[in-house]
Amino acid sequence: MADSHVPSKPVAIPKGIILPPTLDQQEAAIEAGLQAWSSQLRLFIEVNAALAGALDPEEVHEKILSRLRESTRLAHACIYRLLPEERVLRCVAESGYVIPEALRTLSLDGPGVVAYAARTAEALYVPDVTKDPRYLGGDPAIRSEYAVPLRIGSSVLGVLDIESDRVEGIRAVTRKLVEQVAAQVPAGLQRSDLFKRLQASEERFRSIFEQGQIGVELADLEGRVIAVNPGYERILGHGPGELLGAHFSQFVHPEDVQIALGKARDLLEGKLDTFQIEARALRKSGESVWCAVTVSLIRDSSGRPLHTLTMLEDVSARKKAEEERAQLQEQLLHAQKMKAIGTLAGGMAHDFNNLLGVILGYASLIRRRLPPGHPLREPLDMMEKSARRGAELTGQLLQFARQETFRVERLDIGEVVAQVLRIVSETFDRRIRIETRLAPGLPCIGGDPGQLELALLNLCINARDAMPAGGTLTIETSVVIFGGEGAPCPPHCVPGEYVRLVVGDTGVGMEPELLHRIFEPFFTTKEPGKGSGLGLATVYGIVSSHGGCIQATSQIGRGSEFTLHLPVVPRHVEPSVQAPPAQTEVKNGAVLVVDDEPFMLAFAEEALQELGYQVLTAESGKQACEIYTQRTAEIDCVLLDMVMSGLSGRETQEALRAINPGVKVILVSGYSGGAEADRARESGAVRFLPKPYTVETLAQVLKSVRRGNGADKDGAV
Repeated sequence: MADSHVPSKPVAIPKGIILPPTLDQQEAAIEAGLQAWSSQLRLFIEVNAALAGALDPEEVHEKILSRLRESTRLAHACIYRLLPEERVLRCVAESGYVIPEALRTLSLDGPGVVAYAARTAEALYVPDVTKDPRYLGGDPAIRSEYAVPLRIGSSVLGVLDIESDRVEGIRAVTRKLVEQVAAQVPAGLQRSDLFKRLQASEERFRSIFEQGQIGVELADLEGRVIAVNPGYERILGHGPGELLGAHFSQFVHPEDVQIALGKARDLLEGKLDTFQIEARALRKSGESVWCAVTVSLIRDSSGRPLHTLTMLEDVSARKKAEEERAQLQEQLLHAQKMKAIGTLAGGMAHDFNNLLGVILGYASLIRRRLPPGHPLREPLDMMEKSARRGAELTGQLLQFARQETFRVERLDIGEVVAQVLRIVSETFDRRIRIETRLAPGLPCIGGDPGQLELALLNLCINARDAMPAGGTLTIETSVVIFGGEGAPCPPHCVPGEYVRLVVGDTGVGMEPELLHRIFEPFFTTKEPGKGSGLGLATVYGIVSSHGGCIQATSQIGRGSEFTLHLPVVPRHVEPSVQAPPAQTEVKNGAVLVVDDEPFMLAFAEEALQELGYQVLTAESGKQACEIYTQRTAEIDCVLLDMVMSGLSGRETQEALRAINPGVKVILVSGYSGGAEADRARESGAVRFLPKPYTVETLAQVLKSVRRGNGADKDGAV
């Protein structure tokens, strides 16, 4: 009988039979599953919380990867961003070992698990990297790799790549967890892109707003300033914050404010969405500045007006340039008109000189034939003086037309004043009283009497125009010494003794800001059509060319005063004396006279015969060449007019030189002056003889040609 206290033997379980888990084992498994599920849930909550709370989700990516590694015991986790334009994948976050530099940027078209997942938009699991060539070899300890594309819709933003160093590889539950995390990361990446674009946009706007040259102003619907940028403050000359709360109309010029308010009304009433005007803005100093103004209405999402946005650009430089361009265009038109008038004046002066040449020439010829004391000598002298005066006037016309140089001679300024006084006394309104304070015994100055008369006459005319209702014109002369112990030297004058000439009036006067411009060419204070703007500019040029200076003072309602200072010539220099008209040598020889003016040709022929020369005449350059070809040997010199129809004087001269290179040509022209003489000299002429000329002048020129001397006193060269 068996003993009940004998222990029983353990029951042997046959091989191949799997017993169900015990109750303890089931409880342990359930608890482990709950813990894993809880860990995964916590991971998802942490990932979502981290991505939702970060301003820049990329900042938390490494924390997410670290937490993922801790939950799954992975060796490495990494996020690659896809850059489609460059077709590369770039590592932006990682946890675990550090990826080699060569693997931090991968080609989208290259080898590797990450590139494959990005290209195909499909996850790729490599359970044994030692047997798969797609593994690029980041760490020798790695045994498996899993790459999951990060997608939003059909767009791939990057790849989440994990690696394990465990022999059993990456479990399916871990891969599932990685896929769920990968589904959350793209939203963060997209938010990161939007955040960066927003940051860039804000920086760009802030840079434009704060650093732009264009002024920006934000105002409420009542026109009160809410915000302005530094550019707006700079344009208006205000400091930071000074404009806030003010009404925009306070910064608009009074003459433009009604236009600006009217446009603003139209904008608020919906008649305009935006408007652009050019108006004058008022700076803090009270100065006005031209601005291009653009005003727009800002609305909310429902279309209701919220604010007005004003863009202000300083266009004062452009405005000034436009005004200067308009002035230049006006000056150009004026210059073209004056050039046309000058051309006409030059032609008239030339024709007048031909007529005066006949009058003066025959007068001198008749005087030679009258005996001393003859009663006709006095009328002839008056005729000659009148012709010479006419020649001076034509000389002034030529100067105006072509800016000829003037002849300097020793003269008494009192004679210049007396000549001008005769003109103004006879021609000015009787309501203008003329007063003179002329110092006696003034020293002589050097200059051209015609030019100085013109300058003084222009000043008198200017004074007359300033006194339309009458007044007093004052002319005063005196002597002043500048430098040393004398008076301070004015600008543009050298120390020394000067004759002072003052022209004053009791007219309307000028504003102080106009005084510095009155000598500018084409500047005038007179109404359009009432003045050329050349009068005072001409005076300034004449005085400056005489080595002097001119100054002006004026007061509104009290008149103006112009002061000229002209340098005195040394006292030991004797005044030039007109050469006696007689005592001309009579010489034999032949002279060929070429002129297409019959009267001048006739006078020259008779004058040369009077002087004892044989005379040949030609009415054209072609005829002159024919005569000279036939009688070259007997012709001593050629008296050749420069301005002729057909062959000109210059062309005729060249043709004569082709016949005989040694031909002696005296060029004659009604265009008198230094420049014309210079051109004659450059052309190879032996002398230049200006019209009109007398028998005596002609004799001196012919004498100088024979002797080879320089210029004669009467202007022949």
